[in-house]
This record gives sequence, structure tokens and C-alpha cells, in this order.
Amino acid sequence: MPYPGFYSEVIRECDVSGLSESCDNFLMFGVIYLTEQATEQFFETEPESRRQKFIHHLLHDDKSVVEKFSTGTSVTVWCRHYYLASGGNDEDFNGWGYEDLEFACRAIRRRKKFALPAEFALDYRNFQSITEYKGWKSIYRLFGDMTFQKGMVMFHAWHPVHEASNYMAAKAKNRKLFERKIAAFRDHGVEPDSLSLFNSGKSLVLRDNPWVTNRWARPFLGEIVHIDEDHLDPENILGFLAEYEFDRVVFHNPYANERIQALYSCVKRANFPFIVVERGALPDSVFFDENGFNADSESYHEKRWNRPLTHERRVATLEYIKNTLSNDESLEAQPDRLGLGAIRKRLRISTGKKILVAFLQRPTDTVIKNFMGPLGTYDEFLRLLARLPYTMPPDWVLLVKQHPLEAEKIAIPGAIDADDFNTKDLVELSNATIFVNSGVGLLGIMAGKTVLHCGDAFYGHEGVAKRVITHEEVNAALMSFVPDREKALRFVSYLVNEFYSFGRFSTRKVRWHDGSWMTATTAIDFYTLRVPGHAEVRRQLRDSVEVASSSILFDRYRTNSGDLNLGTTTANKAVVGDNKASASKAISQTKLPGVASGASKAPLWKKRLKKLKNNPVMYLRDSKIGLFRAIGNRMSVQ
Repeated sequence: MPYPGFYSEVIRECDVSGLSESCDNFLMFGVIYLTEQATEQFFETEPESRRQKFIHHLLHDDKSVVEKFSTGTSVTVWCRHYYLASGGNDEDFNGWGYEDLEFACRAIRRRKKFALPAEFALDYRNFQSITEYKGWKSIYRLFGDMTFQKGMVMFHAWHPVHEASNYMAAKAKNRKLFERKIAAFRDHGVEPDSLSLFNSGKSLVLRDNPWVTNRWARPFLGEIVHIDEDHLDPENILGFLAEYEFDRVVFHNPYANERIQALYSCVKRANFPFIVVERGALPDSVFFDENGFNADSESYHEKRWNRPLTHERRVATLEYIKNTLSNDESLEAQPDRLGLGAIRKRLRISTGKKILVAFLQRPTDTVIKNFMGPLGTYDEFLRLLARLPYTMPPDWVLLVKQHPLEAEKIAIPGAIDADDFNTKDLVELSNATIFVNSGVGLLGIMAGKTVLHCGDAFYGHEGVAKRVITHEEVNAALMSFVPDREKALRFVSYLVNEFYSFGRFSTRKVRWHDGSWMTATTAIDFYTLRVPGHAEVRRQLRDSVEVASSSILFDRYRTNSGDLNLGTTTANKAVVGDNKASASKAISQTKLPGVASGASKAPLWKKRLKKLKNNPVMYLRDSKIGLFRAIGNRMSVQ
């Protein structure tokens, strides 16, 4: 039962707590459980006085009014997208209890608001009595403490509870399932499949991979049906889509093979809705494109981006460009960065020379096989480069860098080998860059360089980049082409602030069918998600916790000395807990008092005896004897 104005306060608290800024933020509210008599009094009390009056009874510990109180509850507010993407309450639970707690525990671990307590998985004490920072309840209740400190609370009406019912009998079974579930999420990231956003339709996907069936994007795709392209006939694809009432087709690389390309062409020609999901040209970038793929997409048309920038958007774009060009992030592994003077010295290039850098691509890449344009073949591009050292103006030199994953080295006579240098350094060093249609062109545009492309490129717009096919056109462009900085800023702003999504990639190197290396993406953890037809979703990826243990929220866990009471486990064990690799960093940043202090000098048998007396369950669970551990794991700690 709320008090008057509760929901208005919740809306304001959503803004204060940043639910729109990061979708993994959430709210939790404490609950005051009223007795049967107090429930009647609640309704008889003037609405405007209810909150103050019954919180007053709580503070007076009036048990005739307050049956119990907890700030660790399931009265929570979630970003809808986060709830769906995380799979919501696990349907493996049946009957009373724990499905709501299990979902919240997953969210708490992912959120990284507070350092995890020792023995997170331990079901220790209850939300009202816990005074040690140990077990999941100790951190869980902190989220409800935050809003209760602000006077925000709900009231629970008394009602009879039938403890002997079949519904309540499931409690013990669900507790064990809860423990297994939080351990599986802790150790392996296991959680339910994403849920579909209401009215989001039905999607046919041809590849089941981290791109098209990504957890964070799946709610927008509705019901997902995965069918391999080999089982689909391009001639009948439109009839198949209509018969089974699909709303869209989701492609990863629509040019991956002839069958997928044929399906893509049929779908696109018929104007049947589709989305292409692929890696963008900027670090961490992904695009969800409903108009095509790369240079064949209308999403890059000038009408979509060539418009004046607001002051805020201009500042944000310039800041992004500055950060991108200065950091060490890249799409592929690169040598360490060096100073430009050091590179010139190592390559023996005098300061009076202008530099054209050619970035080679992989002949098997999709953009090479399908977007060569009038140049025709990749061999023609190599022949063009071979002419340049002997036809360029005398104050120019040509540097050539191989693609980092290409096994076969290509030599360009007369050119300087730049393989040992970082791509961003070479872009910064250059006066101009040339390639078929490499994404490196976007770095050159951001750096204000002359960008020359020989094939069809998504960034090949007048004033932004220049298409060249012959060595004469290259030389003319080197002498006369001046990039339009304003148009370049507008184009980059569109990509960064409107079109591209961004996520943290997990990758590994694998051998391709031709023996060459490729970078395989195994997971994408999105922090900015832009799917056509839906509002942007943002999520802050945190490497450390947000709230230090010096916060007043931790006062209930302090000893007389001011240190945190970490329970009866040793300091080192309490620190590491199950925080995985980030534990030591997270704890050090939150300055848990007493953690670094030396261990007690008491004999080992005394420590064990003390643990047996204070926490018999954990004594059994930590035993080296298998039977004792089995007994301990079957017990709960109250």
C-alpha cells in the first residue's frame, strides 16, 4: 500500500538514480508489514499522515502495529529493456519464493554498485537482523536502504498465510534451486533467455551468433526463428516469409556466400523488412541497418546526416574524435604506438617529405569481393599502388601497411614497408591515405586527412573523401583535394551519435578455411544500443564499484573500531569472496577497512573451534571431509 505521492516520488527517483542513463540501474523500496489491527488503522488514518505515523511506530518498535520490516524486498523498479534482456524471473521456479530474489541477485552482480560481500552465495541471517557484510542479503538490502533513507517506503496489509499449502511447501525446494542458479550465473554467466518486447513480431535469422541473437538486442526482434540458409530457397523465400508470418529477416553478413546473397537480394528488392547487423568501422561499433549493408545502404546518404550540428553535438563529436585518435583501441591487434618523429627517423623520411599511406585489405573480405566498383579487381588496386612511387610528385613518398590478419605479404616496389607501425600513428603521420574502401578511411576523415578510396565506400561523399582510379587521379587529388571539415564532422557525428551502436567485444583468433587468420567475435556486451524503430538504450559498463564502503549505508556493518564486520571468515577470504578477477581491484577502490591487516596469530585449532561455534554451517561447508561438506550444503543459515 503506497502513501499519497509515492509514485510521483518514484518517478523523480528514477531520474535521480539514472535509470534512463544506464538501463541496469534499478530501485528497491523497503516494506513495513502491518499487523491485522494496524492495517485497519492505516485506512482510518488521514492519507497525508499515514507515512509519518506508521514510520513513527516502526522507529518505536511498536510490535502491536509493525509485524516486521525489511528494506531487502521485491518492490523494485526496472528499466523494461533490462528486465527483458536479462530474461526476467526464471520460470524454473514453481510455487512460493526466490524467483524474484534470484533475478535481483543477478542484477546486483552485474550492476557493480557496491563491492560484493564475502561468500555472496550464502543465505545468511535475514534482512532485518544481518549486521555482517557477508552473504547476498547484506548487499541486497543496501538497495532498499538507499530509498528508505529518503523516506520512501511501502506498507503491507496483513493477510493470513497458509504455511501448510502446496504453494508454500515449495519454499525449501526453491531455496536450493536459488543457490544453484546464483552459482551458475557467478561461475558461467548462465541466465534465462531474453524475453520479447510486446508487439515486436517475429524474426527469421540465418545465423545464430553474438551479432544477430545478442541478449541485449533480442527483445527488439520478438520471436526468433533460426533457419540455416541452406534450407531456404531464394525463389520461394517471399512466399515462405508470408506463409509463416515473419515480420523481418535478420542478416549478419548478407554477402557471406552466394545463397545468403541471393536471399538478401530477393528480400531487399521486394522491400520486405530486414535488418543487417555487422561490425562498424569505429572501435566497439556495430550497426543495425534496415536499409542495406555498407556501401549498398541508403543509411549513409547525405540527406540523413548533412545538417547543421548543435553546439552540444559538435562538442561531443570533437571529444569523441580526440579520444578515438589518441587511445590505443583498434579493430585488429596493432603494434605499440610511437611518436611521429620516431617513426620518421626509423623509416628515414625527412621532415620535408609528404607521406601517402596505403592500407592494404584482405582479398577475401566482403567489401573487396563485392564493392570494388569501377576499379574492377583487387589486383588492379595493387597495380595502381605499384605505379605511384614512380609517378608521384618528388616531395611525396608512399608507405604501405599490410592488413594485420593477412598471412601473405605483398611487396610494392619503391614503397616503404610500414608493417611494424600502428595504424593510428600512420594515419596521424600521413598527409593522405589510400585504400579500396577500408574502414581506416574513417580514421583519416576524423583526423582531417586527404582520404582517397578506389572502390565503393560508405564514406565516399563529395568533400569528405575522394574516389580515384588511376595514378593521374591520385596525383591530382594529392595536389588539389581539400577535405570539407564541416561535412566530415557532420558525417562522423551521425555515425557516433545516431547510427552506430557500441559494445565491448570478446574475440579470439581462428583459422579461416583458406588457412588465413580471422578475428571471431564470441560476445558483444552493448553499452549503447540503437535498433531501428526503437528508443536508444544505454548501459554503463563498469570496471569498478560505484559506492565506497565509507558510505553511511555501510554503518550497520561497522565494528566499534570503524572497520567493516566481515563475519567469521579470514580477512583475505572475505576480500576475494567470489568477485572473480575484479575483486581485489574493486575492494581496494572501496577501501574496506581492516582487509589488509595481518592475520590473527591464534593457533589454527582455536580458529577452527571459534568458527565451529560461531558459524557451524560454514564450518561444515568449508571442511576437507566430503561428508561434512555435503551436510553443510544441505543446511541453511538463519
